[in-house]
Amino acid sequence: MDAAYVFDKLDGSNLRFEYSRKQGWHKFGTRNRLFDHTDPDFGLAIPLFLEFWQEKLNEVIKKNRWDHLIVFMEFWGKNSFAGKHDPQDPKTLTLFDACPNKKGILGPKEFLDNFKHLRIAPFLGCFNWTRGFVDRIREGKDDLSPKVTFEGVVGKSGSGHKLVMAKAKTQTWIDKVLAQYGPIEGKKIVDS
Repeated sequence: MDAAYVFDKLDGSNLRFEYSRKQGWHKFGTRNRLFDHTDPDFGLAIPLFLEFWQEKLNEVIKKNRWDHLIVFMEFWGKNSFAGKHDPQDPKTLTLFDACPNKKGILGPKEFLDNFKHLRIAPFLGCFNWTRGFVDRIREGKDDLSPKVTFEGVVGKSGSGHKLVMAKAKTQTWIDKVLAQYGPIEGKKIVDS
C-alpha cells in the first residue's frame, strides 16, 4: 500500500451491527459471535447503538437506497484497554467501517463521503504508508503523534473486495499489552 487514508485507532472492541430493509437493525455481533441485550460484555452496546446511531444511519441508508448494511464500530470507554472494559466507565460507539449491500467494505473515500458528518474514527489525512511512516508512528516521532490516541493508526486504500488495510501501533501500547498479558497472549493481541 503506497498512499493511504489514515485514521486514528481507538482502543476497544470491534462490534458489528447489521441492517436489512425487511428486518431493520436485527443482528449484533463481535468478530466471532452474535450477542443480544442480555450479553454481559456487549449487551449495553445495543441500546447505545439504537439510541444514538439508528436514526442517523437510516438517513444514510435511505439516501443511498441500500437494502443491506453492516457497520463496524469500536465499543470503548476512557479506561478501555486491549479489548477489556471497566464496567463503571461510560462507553461510546465510534463508526470506522461500513459494508453496504454485501459488496465489500467501502473504500476510505466513499466512507468519508457517506459518514464524515457522524462520529467516526478521526481521519488524520492521506500519507505514504511506508516502513518509515510505521516506525515513526510506533516511536511517537511523527507529526501525527499529538493526534494519535494510545493504540496507533489504521491505513486504508482501495475499496470493496480490493480494500487494503494495515495498522501501525505505538510502542507504548505494545509494551503495556506485553507487560499485562505476557509474551504469548500479548503477541496475539498486538497482532490482532
